[in-house]
Amino acid sequence: MKNLFSNYHVVRAAISVAALILGSEANTQPQFSFAAIGDLPYEPVASGRQVYPIPQYERLIADINSDPSIEFTVHIGDIKAGNTLCEDDVYLNNFAYFNSFQNPVIFTPGDNEWTDCHRANNGSFNPLERLALIRMLFYDSNKSLGQNPMPLFKDKAPYVENSIWRQRPAIFVTLNQPGSNNNRNRTTGLFQDPADSEYTLRNDSNMEFLDKVLHLAHFNPQIKLVVIASQANPFERFIEPNQGYTVSGYADFIAKLRAFVAANPDKNVLYIHGDTHTPRVNHPLTDIYPSPAQLTPAGTPYPNFTRLEVYAQTAAFTKWYKVTVDPEGAFLIEAQVVPAQ
Repeated sequence: MKNLFSNYHVVRAAISVAALILGSEANTQPQFSFAAIGDLPYEPVASGRQVYPIPQYERLIADINSDPSIEFTVHIGDIKAGNTLCEDDVYLNNFAYFNSFQNPVIFTPGDNEWTDCHRANNGSFNPLERLALIRMLFYDSNKSLGQNPMPLFKDKAPYVENSIWRQRPAIFVTLNQPGSNNNRNRTTGLFQDPADSEYTLRNDSNMEFLDKVLHLAHFNPQIKLVVIASQANPFERFIEPNQGYTVSGYADFIAKLRAFVAANPDKNVLYIHGDTHTPRVNHPLTDIYPSPAQLTPAGTPYPNFTRLEVYAQTAAFTKWYKVTVDPEGAFLIEAQVVPAQ
C-alpha cells in the first residue's frame, strides 16, 4: 500500500484540493443529512418522448424541500428513460427541475442522457455532442445547482461534471461514470469508438480526480467518511449483457476502491449509484482480487465499504433515501415515503 499513498505529485494535488475546500472544516455540527436520488424522472412517456411537466416528480422535490434537515441532494443521473429521445427539451426541463430544489443539488450524468443516445429509440444522437450539451448547461460555473447553490471544486476542463466538496467529517466526490460499461468497448451501432478514445481520456481524469480525494482522506484524520457518487453499478452488472462488451469499464475504479478500503479500515466509504433499479444497502466489495470474469467474486466483504443503490422511478415517485452522517463518520440510511397526493 505504500506506493499508492506516497506519490509526491498526487499528494501535492490533494493538498491543493484541501486548501480550496478548507473553509468547510468550520462547518462542525452534531450531524447533517442529505438526500440521494436518481434514475428519474422516467415517466410519463408518450410517442417515445418524455412528457412535461411531471407532477409526481414535483411532489418528490417538494417532499425533499419540506425536510429542514436536508442540506443538499445528490442525483446520480439518468434524467430520462432509456427508450426516449435525447432531445434538447429533456435537458432544459431537468435543468429547471434541479433549480426548483431549495437547497443545493449535485448531479452526475447517467447513461440514458448521453452514452445511450446513439440508439435508434433515443433519436440516434451523437453521444459526445449530448455530453457537450450537458457540460455546457449543467456545469457552467463552480457551483452546484439548486436555488441556494454551494461552491464545488471542479475537475479540469472538459471534465467539469466531476466535483468535490467537504462536509465535516465527510468528503464527497462525483464521477461521470455511467452505465453501459462506462462508454468503453463501443464496437457496435452508431458512433463506434473501437480505440476507446473517449473512455480512456475520461477514465484517466476520473481516476486522477478520485486519487486526490483518496489521498486527502488517507492523510487527514478529520476525514472519517468518503462518499462517492456515480451512476454505474460496477458490481452486479459491470459488463451489461447483450451489448457485445468484452472488457469492463470499471476495473480501475474497483481496484482503487479496494486498495483504499483495505488500507483504511478506520474510515468509512459510501458508494451511491443507480442503473440496475434495485434499491439496496449492502457490502458488495470483497477482499478477493478480481478475476477476468467478475469484479466481486466470493470473499470476505469489507465492513467499512457500503453501497447504496437509489430508488428508480418507474410509474410512481414514492420514495427517496435520506442519509444522516454523525461526527464520527458513521451514517444512517433511511427510506423516505412521499405522501400521497
